Amino acid sequence: GIACGALGRLYSSAFYRITDTFAALPIPRGVRPALGGLAVGAVGLAIPGVLGTGYGEVQVLLDPRHLLATPLWIVLLLPFAKIAATGLSIGSGGSGGIFGPGMVIGGATGAALWRLAHLAGVGSHDQVAFVIVGMAACFGAIAHAPIAVLLMVAEMTGSLALLPPAMVAIALAAFVVGDSTIYRSQLGRRSDSP
Repeated sequence: GIACGALGRLYSSAFYRITDTFAALPIPRGVRPALGGLAVGAVGLAIPGVLGTGYGEVQVLLDPRHLLATPLWIVLLLPFAKIAATGLSIGSGGSGGIFGPGMVIGGATGAALWRLAHLAGVGSHDQVAFVIVGMAACFGAIAHAPIAVLLMVAEMTGSLALLPPAMVAIALAAFVVGDSTIYRSQLGRRSDSP
């Protein structure tokens, strides 16, 4: 939860910093997405898992054979590379969403933690819980939608078994994220709405 909160907070701040940087560039508006796409392509050459929605990469993270076969440096850099790629593609004016990348960032964070624990010989033999709880903690915290994400975890897994660890992870991640949110226009409370 703490790791996912930190990565979620980084995702939100980096996303808007990149968006503001592209908006301030003194170049034609139509050129900005081309520059962003070129930069995403460069990142994708090093870490192909950042390209597209990333759901295919989540599938890889859920398979222990593929996860263990992936070089450790790629597993560790994947959440950071996905943050950069999402900011560059959408922040430059390209199309896309922030939900899928948020789930990939959280899942990749969980997978990286499992991989490090496995390497140290202290992790469980099943990384699926790490990936799913990571996805829930990261996006639940930065979207300020913990209950919706908990329901999604139950639906995704078809079980209630991961709800207790997901609750703890989301609570810790929300504490780390604080008031930061991926939705810039999100209001703090209902009374703030006109």
